[in-house]
Amino acid sequence: MLRFRYKFLFRSYFALVFSLVASNAFGDGYLTSNDLQNINYQCYLEEADIVFCSEGDIANPQVIIKLPLLEPIKLSNGVRAYRVMATITNHTKRNLVGAKVSLSFDKEKKQSIDIMISEKIIYKGTSTVKRSHLIRPDVPQNKSLYNALNDVYFKADISNIKIRLTEIQFE
Repeated sequence: MLRFRYKFLFRSYFALVFSLVASNAFGDGYLTSNDLQNINYQCYLEEADIVFCSEGDIANPQVIIKLPLLEPIKLSNGVRAYRVMATITNHTKRNLVGAKVSLSFDKEKKQSIDIMISEKIIYKGTSTVKRSHLIRPDVPQNKSLYNALNDVYFKADISNIKIRLTEIQFE
């Protein structure tokens, strides 16, 4: 009976240690919302023109662009796709009614998507992610963009994600 208990304890201990090691090894194998919070793009504007933008923090930015939504989903037909959407925070003291944001997901910036934000954004307000873009691998034009998103998502590498504000419209 004592021998059985020792074997049971030894095997339980080994299984517990193995599961802890395995869970830590694969713990950060995909992009998380915390990773996405590190992505932001800040801009200064002059009237309705974009004057200066930076991926780093700048003092008193008038517009802040973030990428809060990049998530995989499974469609009803079994196809795996990605939902992607950027948001804009308005600090211009004027109402925004639209913007165009370009997102690229590879080093050469060949795999990119233009996101149209077409909602009213008041002073100190942030746009929503209700209208997002769906990137599917079964659409031939999106196959290479899907592969780039897949690579970024599973490697959890945000260094290849680049944001650029290309157009902004005021009320």
